Amino acid sequence: MENGTSGMFNDVDALWEKVECKRYDLCRAISPAKLTPYLRQCKVLDEQDEDEILNSMLLVSKANRTSRLLDILHTKGERGYVAFLESLEFYYPDLYKLVTGKDPTRRFSTIVVEEGHEGLTQFLMNEVVKLQQQSKVKTLQQVELSRKNCTLEDEQKKLRLANQELQAFQQRYNKMREERNTYSDELLRVKDENYKLAMRYATLSEEKNMAVMRSRDLQLEIDQLKHRLNKVEEECKMERRQSLKLKNDIESRPKREQIFELERENEMLKIKLQELQSIIQPGPLPESDKAILDILEHDRQEALEDRQDLVNRLYNLHEELRQAEELRDKYLEEKEDLELKSSTLQKDCEMYRHRIDTIAIQLEEVEKERDQAFRARDEAQHQFSQSLVDKDKYRKQIRELEEKSDELHIEIVRKEAKLVTLECRLRRMSKDIVVDQTLPRDLPPTIISQGEDFKPVQGQSEWSSDESPEDRINEEPRLKRRPNLKAGVSCHCPQAIYLLDTRVKATSCIYRTEKNYTCKKSILSSESLMKVKKSGNCSVISFCFVLSNLQLRYRNDSILSTLPEPPEKASLYRREREKEHDFHPRRCFSVSFRLFLSSEDDVQRGPPSVHSSSSSHQSEVMDGYDLEQVHNIFRKLSLERPFRPSLSSFSRVSSSLKPVQDLSLLGDNLLKDITLVGGNESGIFVSSVQPGSIAEKAGLREGHHLLLLEGCIRGESQSVSLDTSTQEEAHWTLQHCSGPVKLHYRANFDSFRRLQRDLADGTLASGDSFYIRVNLNICGQSDSCSLSVRCDEVVHVLDTRYQGRCEWLCSRVDPYTGSNLPDSGTIPSNSRAQQLLLVKIQKLVYRGGKEENSRSNLQPEEASPLPDPKSSPRMSRASIFLTQILQFVSKVDIKYKRMNSNERVRIINSGSTTLPRQIFEALRPEVELTELNKLSRGLNLIPYSPVTPQRTQRRRPVLFTPTALAKTIIQKILNMGGAMDFNICKPDILTKEEFHLKQNVEPFIHYKEKHATFECITRENIEAVAAKGKHCLLEAELSCVKDLLRREIYPIIIYIKICDKNVKKLRKLPLRVESEEEFVRLCRAKEKELEGIPCLYASLEPDAWTGTDDLIRVIKDRIVDEQKKTVWVEQDLL
Repeated sequence: MENGTSGMFNDVDALWEKVECKRYDLCRAISPAKLTPYLRQCKVLDEQDEDEILNSMLLVSKANRTSRLLDILHTKGERGYVAFLESLEFYYPDLYKLVTGKDPTRRFSTIVVEEGHEGLTQFLMNEVVKLQQQSKVKTLQQVELSRKNCTLEDEQKKLRLANQELQAFQQRYNKMREERNTYSDELLRVKDENYKLAMRYATLSEEKNMAVMRSRDLQLEIDQLKHRLNKVEEECKMERRQSLKLKNDIESRPKREQIFELERENEMLKIKLQELQSIIQPGPLPESDKAILDILEHDRQEALEDRQDLVNRLYNLHEELRQAEELRDKYLEEKEDLELKSSTLQKDCEMYRHRIDTIAIQLEEVEKERDQAFRARDEAQHQFSQSLVDKDKYRKQIRELEEKSDELHIEIVRKEAKLVTLECRLRRMSKDIVVDQTLPRDLPPTIISQGEDFKPVQGQSEWSSDESPEDRINEEPRLKRRPNLKAGVSCHCPQAIYLLDTRVKATSCIYRTEKNYTCKKSILSSESLMKVKKSGNCSVISFCFVLSNLQLRYRNDSILSTLPEPPEKASLYRREREKEHDFHPRRCFSVSFRLFLSSEDDVQRGPPSVHSSSSSHQSEVMDGYDLEQVHNIFRKLSLERPFRPSLSSFSRVSSSLKPVQDLSLLGDNLLKDITLVGGNESGIFVSSVQPGSIAEKAGLREGHHLLLLEGCIRGESQSVSLDTSTQEEAHWTLQHCSGPVKLHYRANFDSFRRLQRDLADGTLASGDSFYIRVNLNICGQSDSCSLSVRCDEVVHVLDTRYQGRCEWLCSRVDPYTGSNLPDSGTIPSNSRAQQLLLVKIQKLVYRGGKEENSRSNLQPEEASPLPDPKSSPRMSRASIFLTQILQFVSKVDIKYKRMNSNERVRIINSGSTTLPRQIFEALRPEVELTELNKLSRGLNLIPYSPVTPQRTQRRRPVLFTPTALAKTIIQKILNMGGAMDFNICKPDILTKEEFHLKQNVEPFIHYKEKHATFECITRENIEAVAAKGKHCLLEAELSCVKDLLRREIYPIIIYIKICDKNVKKLRKLPLRVESEEEFVRLCRAKEKELEGIPCLYASLEPDAWTGTDDLIRVIKDRIVDEQKKTVWVEQDLL
């Protein structure tokens, strides 16, 4: 017994162990308030347990209450387990299958045992009453929402009308702003050039002053050297004189023979003196001799005294002579010094006199320059005042001419309106006559009833043949009864005869090969016209207008008809199969392309896929006026001027600024006289000039750097800057100029020679260099180019006139380093690429129109309101032809297919791409051209977008789209170990007053209103996360991308593609949507914002991940990869 009891307990514990294994999932998913009524009925819970579970203050969250419920049921044993499973079976069948692994059966055995079938019925009735109450509340909410929706629709209509008025003011404002920006750019350019010239002049003046100072220093040194030279020369002269005196003394000294004779005489005298002394000494002398001797001695003594006096006197004389000589030498030295000083002073005097003369000459030159500058200033002031007077006069004349032009334009529009009215009357009268003369008298009533049942519905055709109704009407003048018709008409309205004759001549050459088929169509046309004749509430004009609209949609079927009679069902089925496999580029846009290509007669024709043959069926759709309007629109669409890169991406600085010169010459056939070389990076140079040509006579030479062209271009007076234009644009500008033009240039031969050297070495392809983002897929073979590129790929353009053709030489770019890859080739030029873009849109329109027709057969849509042909009969066809394109391309489903197909295109519109349906309701002939201009602005498609590379070292913030997945993905990334590399951006919490105050100072990047406060994300919040070396995860819309880029913050955008196949993988995520189809539709509706983002984004394909965990892993890897890549930004979209 104990073993049986323990075995039963073990079984119950095993059952509850299964529940405990799924406890986490159950606590997160189950709402206790749903299960407690059923468990109360099963008597496994009492009132106290229910109150504890639902109202206990200790149980804070729903998970805690569910956990407490499981604990209470666990105490009930097997009975609590069975009742819990039955409640899951009733309210949460998925969780029931998760716990038990079985499908729910909903037997409710516990209630049946406890309460019986009546208790089960009572319980189910209570649940039904609850659901009815909930349904009633939702119905009331739906009624309230519908009422608010009607109010909002009324406000939307009012706002749309106000928006149309504001758009007119906005256009005027944009035009004035463009003019202001143009003049501002021109002023900045002139200021920069003036500043450069001033800086150059100041530098040259400083160098000149330094050279003058140096010259003066050198002149002073030269004078000092001259002074020293003079002094040395004087000393040399003095030394030379002294040396001459010594030489004379030496020469005047006695000779050696004379000295020898004098010595010999001296020796002889000495001998005689000794002899005399010897004679005198021996023996005494006599007295007489003694007296004589005394006398002689006395005489000798006197002689000696006299001699001593003479010697003294001689000595004194010698002393005086010596002193005199010393004084003479002293005076001579002083004289020489004085002479030296005198010569030095003379030289200095001459030097200073020369310097004074030089300074005087310089002063005279300065005075002349000053007078010349004064005269130039007076002349410039006079010219400036005269130019201001002329400018005011010309402005007055322009205002008067504009007023006259407006008056003439209004008069022309009025006359055209009158003319259109008369033509409509004439058509109505002629068609009435045609009906009277061509309808058979014995027409069966069944055919008339079939004609009366005709109601045009958008996307659906009521005709049994492939021909459109208006084709049959246009065919009628060529019927066999045409002579009788002309005779009948001539008696009623001669003007109708002329009009019908003209229509016959215009259409006779179209249908010569389809006579049998035309005869059969004429019967149906007669039937339709009979219906119009019999119907009293429908005018002929309105019927023709409906036919023209249907004919716009189904006119291709008549062209593709290959049988001589109306086709049967098998034929129609065969044609539908042929349409699915073959695409005929003659549809939809053949009119526009033929007109567009005919206007570009001077450019080489593109590939066969672009040029549609001029089919004769085009004249059957629109008359001459409509064709002219479409032609004008697509001429504007074709970008009148070739592609010009953004000027902000180039900063070419010339090493030596030469003066800017200008010349005037005739612009006709200017490219035949000169040859150009270079591009937007190197500048446009003249590489050769024909001898004896007008350009050579005007002064244009090889090596001149062209800067500006002023003159008449395409019939308009323009001023085109050639300094930053591409080679293609420069050729286009010179090719389309006419009459006298003014060419500004600079003689920059060094840059020209350097460019020629680089072209010869192969380092440069042409002188062009800029980066573009391709907005469509280009196939190398089918599009007649050698490089295949995909949409959103960035390439480096190296030559815009490769080998003189309408092709661009490009190189692929490394996404990580931004450098050129070896893979290079040619792509179509901007004009040809635009034609390719239109062809791809044509394919999408054709395929989407076919799918729309197939859908409309099952569930027809409400037809859009058609414009009144009486108010604008000429506007109806051309405007509807273009409006259908815009409305179709802008649809969400078409956008999704366009962005996820092999022929993907990216459409960037300058204006609004979605046109309101009421745009033609108030359309009058006076505003006809204005509306056409709006349509043309809406069709301003751009195949190539100029981009600039940006590099950042910090971690970039991350944005997720669709935004509905952002919050869940951010939580998953942070919970799965991503806190080291990722962090959320903590917003600033501001009150309403603080928010408006800071919003006026600097707009927030993103903000969200929550109760009475605002959660705002600023630049500082994002940079604080980036400073920590982490990626900032943003839960924001894509509209904040431009604000981030303007603040030099480059986000990583992760786009998760959601489709019907992979939406089931996201079931585990808490998505607050009603259904998966609704979620897919919302995701597709958000994808249109991706086209307007001015940077690249990373896409996750549906097959790249298998579950939520795998999705988070793939997102992390993609963020790491995107951080390493170069950021490409479209500056024109900021």
